[in-house]
Amino acid sequence: MTYLSPLLNILTKSLRIVGKSVIRDYTEIEKLQNSIKNNKNFIIKAEESLKKKLSEALEKIKPNLPIEKINENKLSNCWLLETIDNKINFSRGLQDFCICVSLKENKEITTSVFYDPIRDETFFFQKGFGGYKNDLKIRVSEKKKISESIFSIFKKFSTDDDIEAINIIRKNLGNKSLETRETGSITLDLCNVGCGKYDGLFFANPCHNHILISSLISKETGGIINTLEYKESSIYISSNEYIGKLLKEVIKNENENEKN
Repeated sequence: MTYLSPLLNILTKSLRIVGKSVIRDYTEIEKLQNSIKNNKNFIIKAEESLKKKLSEALEKIKPNLPIEKINENKLSNCWLLETIDNKINFSRGLQDFCICVSLKENKEITTSVFYDPIRDETFFFQKGFGGYKNDLKIRVSEKKKISESIFSIFKKFSTDDDIEAINIIRKNLGNKSLETRETGSITLDLCNVGCGKYDGLFFANPCHNHILISSLISKETGGIINTLEYKESSIYISSNEYIGKLLKEVIKNENENEKN
């Protein structure tokens, strides 16, 4: 049986309890997809209800610790909360979304818990403790050939500041006939790299807290984060050690060939 620290234990239990209401809302959204009704108001109410329940749960765990949105970076000590990643997937009855909570202490992410209510899967990561999916310890894959690997690409849906970098990644991987997936959820993608389902994840120009979270997941599951610059964009590659080096060279060489 996996030993959980008191913090992880109460966090995972709290997210699972709150997640039950998400499943009910998700089931209702699926029904609305087949009707002519606009579900926008329902989505807003569902997210507001979820945020309230999560905030109340976090307040009980660490009273007076402020809560910050994941795309903000104002506080050194706080909870980081993303009620639903990805909101568009949730609103359309697609399964790739999760509830995200991280603890930031002295400007560092020390604990992250992500709950996928549809699959009833909990991923949790704590500094020095490792990475887990439910009760099983997880590690990145041991693939050493990109031709045998599966890669995920994350494109931010709310902005277009990463679109040029993402398109060059799509093109370069396509030229190599490599297997790619795009779920729309950077959190689930990072977790799936951490447990070896994906061999690598590409994302560009992430917010500061996503960099910290990806670093925690990578370190606690034996992976690495490689970075490279493309024009005005910073491209991040989360993967195992072998695949990461190969992918970085692929993108770098393809870009140099384009210039020539």
